Amino acid sequence: MQIIHQDTKEGKIKVKAETLDDLWHLYHIIDEGDIIYARTLRKQSQRSDSLRPEKVQAVPVFLGIRAEKVSFHRFANALRITGPIVYASRDDVPLGKYHTLAIEEGTVVTIQKERWKRHHLERLKEAVEASRRARIMIAVVDDGEADIALVREYGVDIVAHIRHNLGGKQYSTNRESEEKKFFHDLAKTLLETIGRERIEKAIVAGPGFVKEDFYKFLRENYPELAKKVVIEDTSVTGRTGIYEVIRRGTVDKVYHENRVAREVQLVEKVIERIARNRPVAYGLRDVEEAANYGAVETLLVLDELLKGEHREKIEELMEFVRASRGNVVIVSSEHEGGEKLKALGGLAALLRFKVK
Repeated sequence: MQIIHQDTKEGKIKVKAETLDDLWHLYHIIDEGDIIYARTLRKQSQRSDSLRPEKVQAVPVFLGIRAEKVSFHRFANALRITGPIVYASRDDVPLGKYHTLAIEEGTVVTIQKERWKRHHLERLKEAVEASRRARIMIAVVDDGEADIALVREYGVDIVAHIRHNLGGKQYSTNRESEEKKFFHDLAKTLLETIGRERIEKAIVAGPGFVKEDFYKFLRENYPELAKKVVIEDTSVTGRTGIYEVIRRGTVDKVYHENRVAREVQLVEKVIERIARNRPVAYGLRDVEEAANYGAVETLLVLDELLKGEHREKIEELMEFVRASRGNVVIVSSEHEGGEKLKALGGLAALLRFKVK
């Protein structure tokens, strides 16, 4: 994310969305009632005379719309904002008509709010800082099978699945040949993903010795790629194996800082404290009680709650915890940690001391 201009008097911030992660951040920054300005195409009726049929043409225009519906389409790489037009750069575009802005990677957009809240500005800052960090890739491999995932700001995105039938071990010659084809296919997919996503390091993990064999293959055939690979053990493959890598802290060791890894580990800490009857609270009532005692050290809030009907109450709780020198972490609902937090009611807190 790039901040282009900030006008504190009018409450306007102009940004450029550079990645899919930026679109996800904007989804959580833009609220109903905000005015969003961007360049777009709008279909306009063109009639040259009464004898010819009406012609519809898409014309470029700069619009401001009051947001009524905001939706994030991760697989279409777009954020869509729908609402009535409140400003148009062309006189022939009627105000009050509804329009949908499609915000994509590379789009410049201006957001105008009556009041920018603290969590909005913090998320904006996070998005800017995240754009400077190395992107994270995890490949979990086993016999003839691999899953490749990107750890994005909002969660884990599996971008490729590779499968080769290596044959039985009794046909060793054919197996070795097929394994080399599998390794070549996997290496080329890693290279393509690294180039497309500007990744600096890749974690290759798995339960057996295949990952070591693959790393040896890389050193012999793709030495530059081998320099970017870090090896890690897991007990399983697939999505579960990818989250095992995250929970172990390997992502943090390699990249020093990552949002998803931090959120997953904090939720795991909550669950561990619940199991061991240590200082923790979850659910709105218990967390509010703990906050009133000044006991909240870290408050975890599921991002969905900040789009729901109790948003104002949750925001007040967040500000109260900050005023009590507590930390607030907004957890994405798109990854395993978010799913577990949702099962706890979407709110949990690591406490300084027990309140019950």
